[in-house]
Amino acid sequence: MAKKLKQSTSPGKGLFAAFLAAGGTVAAYSALFPFYRWGHYAIAGALALVLGRVAYIMFSGLDTSKPAPTVEELPKTGNEAVDRLVARGREMLLQIRREDELIPDPKLSAQIVELESVSNRIFQTVVEQPGKAPQIRRFMDYYLPTTLKMLTGYRKLNERGVDGKSAQETKGRIEQAMQVVLGAFHKQLETLYQNDMLDITTDIDVLEAMLRQDSLLASEFRPETGQAAAQARQMKED
Repeated sequence: MAKKLKQSTSPGKGLFAAFLAAGGTVAAYSALFPFYRWGHYAIAGALALVLGRVAYIMFSGLDTSKPAPTVEELPKTGNEAVDRLVARGREMLLQIRREDELIPDPKLSAQIVELESVSNRIFQTVVEQPGKAPQIRRFMDYYLPTTLKMLTGYRKLNERGVDGKSAQETKGRIEQAMQVVLGAFHKQLETLYQNDMLDITTDIDVLEAMLRQDSLLASEFRPETGQAAAQARQMKED
C-alpha cells in the first residue's frame, strides 16, 4: 500500500490575509484622505470590509491545504436530486481510495490524496449551495468516473505483472494524465466560486462609483464600469 503524504494545514490563513488586506486598505486610504471627517472613517471601514472579504475568500475558501470534510461527513441537503448526486460521488471516491491502497507508487498516491481533497471541497460547495449542482454534471458523469477507470487500469497492470514497453508507456501516460486531472479538478472548484467573486467585484465597483460621485475617492483609482455607475446612481436616488 502506498504511503500517504499528509498535506499541511493553515486554518488561519484566510483570516490573516483578511486582516492584512483590511489594515492595508485603511492605511492607504488615510494616506490619501486625512481622517478629519467622520465620513472618512465610515468609508475607510467599508473599503476595509469589502477588500478583507475578498482576501478571505481567495486565501481561505479556495485553499486546498485546509482540511475539508470528507464526503462521508457531509450532511444531507434535503434536496433528493442533490443528495443522490453526492451519494454517487461518495461511492466513486471510496472506490478511488480503495485503488489507491493497492497502488505502490508514492507519487501517484500523493496525487490521489490531493484529488480526493479537492473533490471533497467540490461536493462540500454543492451541499452548502445546492443550486450549484448542475455545474458539476460533467465532473460527475465523465471526469470522476474516467479518473477511476484510469486508476483501476493502472492497478491491474501492476497486479498482473505486465511490464512490457506498451505497459510502461500506458502507466507513464496515466501518471501524466493525473497531473492534468488535478489541474482540471482545481479549476472546477474555482469555477463554482466565480459568481461569488463576481458579486464581490460588483460590490467594489458600486462602492467606488458612489465614493467618486461624492468626491471622496482619488482620481488614481480605476474608473467604474457602466453597470456599476448605474447601480450607484440608483442607490443614491433611493
